[in-house]
Amino acid sequence: MKKNKFKLIYFFKNIRFRERMLLIYIIGGIIPFVFAMLYINHRSQEIMLDQSSKTQAEEISLITSSMKESIRVAEDVAAKIYNNEKVRDAVEKAAKKNYRETKDFEKDCADLGFISDYLDYYGGEISDIKIYVTNTTIGSGSYFKYLSETDIQKQRWYVPTSEEMGNPYWAYGKNDVSGKKVMQLTRMFLGGDGKEKQQFGVLAIELEAEKTTEKVISRKADTLLVYRVNDILATNFWMDKNNLFVLKCLRDAEDEKNSKVVSYEVQDYLLTYERIYLNSNMYYTVATIRSFQELLSDFTKTGMVSIGVVIIGMIMAIGLMATFSVMFGGRINMLRRQMHYVAAGQYELLEPIEGTDEAAQIYQELEQMVEDIQSLTSKVVEEKVQKEKLHTRQKEAEFEMLASQINPHFLYNTLETIRMKAKIDNEPEIEELVKMLAKIMRRNLKVGSQMVTLASEIELLENYLFIQNYRFGDRIQSEISVDNTVDTKILVIPLIMQPFVENAYVHGLESKDEGGFLQVFITQEKETILIKIQDNGAGIDFYRLGEIKRALREGKAVEKGHIGIGNVNQRLRFLYGEEYGVSIESRLEEGTCVTICFPVEGEMDDGE
Repeated sequence: MKKNKFKLIYFFKNIRFRERMLLIYIIGGIIPFVFAMLYINHRSQEIMLDQSSKTQAEEISLITSSMKESIRVAEDVAAKIYNNEKVRDAVEKAAKKNYRETKDFEKDCADLGFISDYLDYYGGEISDIKIYVTNTTIGSGSYFKYLSETDIQKQRWYVPTSEEMGNPYWAYGKNDVSGKKVMQLTRMFLGGDGKEKQQFGVLAIELEAEKTTEKVISRKADTLLVYRVNDILATNFWMDKNNLFVLKCLRDAEDEKNSKVVSYEVQDYLLTYERIYLNSNMYYTVATIRSFQELLSDFTKTGMVSIGVVIIGMIMAIGLMATFSVMFGGRINMLRRQMHYVAAGQYELLEPIEGTDEAAQIYQELEQMVEDIQSLTSKVVEEKVQKEKLHTRQKEAEFEMLASQINPHFLYNTLETIRMKAKIDNEPEIEELVKMLAKIMRRNLKVGSQMVTLASEIELLENYLFIQNYRFGDRIQSEISVDNTVDTKILVIPLIMQPFVENAYVHGLESKDEGGFLQVFITQEKETILIKIQDNGAGIDFYRLGEIKRALREGKAVEKGHIGIGNVNQRLRFLYGEEYGVSIESRLEEGTCVTICFPVEGEMDDGE
């Protein structure tokens, strides 16, 4: 295995540049392109199937929505007719009365003209309204229709309608004109005062086929409308033993609507359906079935054309790559000869390489290199002189910078002189203020990269707040609260709290005329120290707060003006990890709360 590896490395090292370029083109361009095409083709099929599933579901949803609207209208009209006293009176007479003349029957039906109004008004949803009775003496009316007791009992909707005891029953019937199955609502007219209700007739309302069954038939995709589990009301494809599996799949379906892949024999199909439930036993199902072969046929044709174009393009690309490699390889060989002449010192044999490509540019640089060799010594000397001048200027700049700085110890000694003068002049407040300021300066002189104790940080903060309290008086109250569980000997990074307190005064509390407060709470939870710095100052608006939070979260510097916040956060995260650092919450005109979180690590010895 190791020997084969060395052979492969040796082969690549010794392959000529022209063949290497061609190999790079094939490995780096054509092979990834082929894999990308295969992946894109596979993903395109998945996307196309998913899109087809969504499209079928949306189209079926439109059909069921139209059907639901027609069903709602039919139920409303049925309720109005069924509960109308004139209708019930006419139905009872039509069921019991023995009519001798047609005009007597027409007289009893004279007040039912509003039924025709319903048909006219809801003609888009309802195609026919009929009342079936078994009285042979009724005339041929617009609404009543005679059916013998034998014939009416043969209707598959009759027994369930009787069992509903006057409640609506949805099934299907046959249209008198077309003879086709239509969705139908039936209600039994009942009468009598005893326990045994007498059946007078059946109200039947047929839905308009154009908004129900015709919508199914007119679809391009194979679609069917099924009542309950087996009764097919409409379909736009021939149902035979080869596609009866659709009914079995619908019987096994439990969801109200779904789009899923089903398999039958050796083929996969996309089945999309939606049910219209009227109660637990009455429902219609609209379903569409499409084979994967049919769905992918158009995509396959387009894909084959695309693959053909890609193959032709790849052949052309390989030809162009080979031509380019030969041309470029020839120029590289010519450049190699010129470099050999330069290495051998045979400058008179150099031949110019024409053009502006890389080979010509390298040759131009080669010519320049020959000229540079002759003037190399003088240039080296000149560069050395320039370096000496630069070094001198740097020293001068450092001296000027040092001379412009004020010695911090001089400032500290001056403050001590002022304090002593205030003491002599009996100015205790000024003496104490200068003393606190001197302590702060002495503390800051010692600050470097070394860790300090939490106690020293608390003392620094107390000195700072003493000065601020003197400055603001009763306008701003401050408080430092250290929980008894906190170990103040632990080591922390220097200046961990003071920048946030200073920000609270500068950005939040200085503008308050009265009632300002600043509270510092230091607590310890297990092995974690939590420091909360809270004020009731001006607060931060929502957008600036978002920018500050994002900067803290990404470990970047916070915008100019927020002193030290980003610095403390970066040092904490760098030292302890991403889970520690600074967080901030604020509401405009209500105040700000800064939380500093870091682990308990290390402790200062008593002797230090």
